[in-house]
Amino acid sequence: MPHPKVKIADDSGNTVAVDTSGASNALKVALAAGDSIDIGDVEIKGHSSIGHGLNASISDSTAEQITASSTPCKHVDIMASVANTGFIMVGGEGVAEGAAEGIRLYAGDIYSIDIENLNLIYVLASSDGEDIMWTYFN
Repeated sequence: MPHPKVKIADDSGNTVAVDTSGASNALKVALAAGDSIDIGDVEIKGHSSIGHGLNASISDSTAEQITASSTPCKHVDIMASVANTGFIMVGGEGVAEGAAEGIRLYAGDIYSIDIENLNLIYVLASSDGEDIMWTYFN
């Protein structure tokens, strides 16, 4: 089925030249001399704050939040303690050791995630009392 025709116009209603020649299906648009496209202001910002925490006794029986406190963030790096003897499963509520779900962190492993709140992250240890630490960014 043929595609419908599309007219591309500038702010004044003048048709903009379109080149569909060539082997690719790419659409090439050429602006008339003196024309420009204003995409608005683009601001690239870094993070405005940094925090950290520790959970020094993760259960091996029930998945738990890395922190029960509501902690807004944009990004978090989670590290399994280098002293751990087992592994830590990281995921959402209900993450389990025996299921093929979550991320498995062995001693010294780091997992990074973009997320809006630390309390959305759950962990479960393969051996009771394992540790994790994290650094989060806003």
